[in-house]
Amino acid sequence: MKSNSRLVRHMVKLAFDGQKWDLLNDIITILSKKRAIIKFAIRNMIRDCVEMVDKIPNDKEKNRFIETLRNVTAGKIYVEVERARLTKRLVEQAEKENKLEEAWNYLMELQVETYGSMEMLEKVQFLLYQMKLSVQRKDFVRASIISKKISIKFFDNKSDEIQNMKIEYYKYMVEIGLQETNYLDVCRHYRALFETAKIQADKDKMKEVLKCVVLFIVLTPHGNEQWDLLHRVHLIRQMELIPEYNNLIELFINEEVIPWKEVILAKYEALLRQGVPGISPTHVFSYSEEGNKRWKSFHERVGEHNMRMVAKYYTQISFDRISFDRMAEILEYPVDEMESFLCNLIVTGIIPDAKIHRPSRIINLRARRADIETLDQWGSNVKKLTDILNKVSHLILKEEMVHRHLVDTPSSKSK
Repeated sequence: MKSNSRLVRHMVKLAFDGQKWDLLNDIITILSKKRAIIKFAIRNMIRDCVEMVDKIPNDKEKNRFIETLRNVTAGKIYVEVERARLTKRLVEQAEKENKLEEAWNYLMELQVETYGSMEMLEKVQFLLYQMKLSVQRKDFVRASIISKKISIKFFDNKSDEIQNMKIEYYKYMVEIGLQETNYLDVCRHYRALFETAKIQADKDKMKEVLKCVVLFIVLTPHGNEQWDLLHRVHLIRQMELIPEYNNLIELFINEEVIPWKEVILAKYEALLRQGVPGISPTHVFSYSEEGNKRWKSFHERVGEHNMRMVAKYYTQISFDRISFDRMAEILEYPVDEMESFLCNLIVTGIIPDAKIHRPSRIINLRARRADIETLDQWGSNVKKLTDILNKVSHLILKEEMVHRHLVDTPSSKSK
């Protein structure tokens, strides 16, 4: 075993030292096809060749040498790590030459998640590189698939290298979430970034990330997960550093109608879109196409919140033009869009019990109860009332007995 290994390595070294590049490529190709040579010797020879790559002065010969090594290592499990590293060299070179498609094709040949001999750290580096190129070529579906190959528990390590990889990973995840307009996931990704030790150490970055957490949670349509996360974000201690954004969250937590013009436009539009002295804006509501789209979604979320508050305090609303105009005026939502907006809230389950009865021109905001349900509730309420009366009667009798005993005791002593 050892003699075979020394022999093939020495043959390669002689050709390399003599700068016989054609001979070097031929030797590697021939030796790798010899079945009599054991895998251990081939692996050692390939490892030596990988170290020789940087020492070749000519770029043309270097690329040719790398291609030769990639060809002889194809399909061989015992040299899969070396093949992956050689491929990464080609990818980096193609990326420098702005050949993004070629670089992506090279890198996607590698299924590094199946490589048992590769360290986890190096695996994650390769997967992050695949995510990076996929995001650059706008292939967000592929990037999302690759992201699922990385275990989040890997980022629990507090070393600087792994924390940098964690930040890179969640930045790609944010881009994927924004592309899919999945604001709840984007909020979760920013929250994971906020909990990173490196972000916590930088006060400015921490405030910037926390602002994004707040804005994306209020951009998320109402639901159980959104409502729970909204309260969790509100309880974060560092929210004291950005009181204006904390007040914005409280508007959505309080069960009151949010005036769009008097509150949002007057107090928060400049803060969220342009920034005010001492408080820089985020990219969320910038004046770009995406920023304007998110600002429109924010208006819908405010209208959604207000409609939920109306449904909480009203059971029916007439559907005639005057009342509908009045409701649109109260909610500060365009009259022409009010009906479609309301229908969308019903379909998406924000106000699931609401129904529009067009013949009678009425909007029922709560589901009609069946007679048996009303009777059951009435019976339950009567039972609770009788239980309370029995308990109160018992306590009154108990107090009377105690008082009677205290009155009778002094008179008996005097006798």
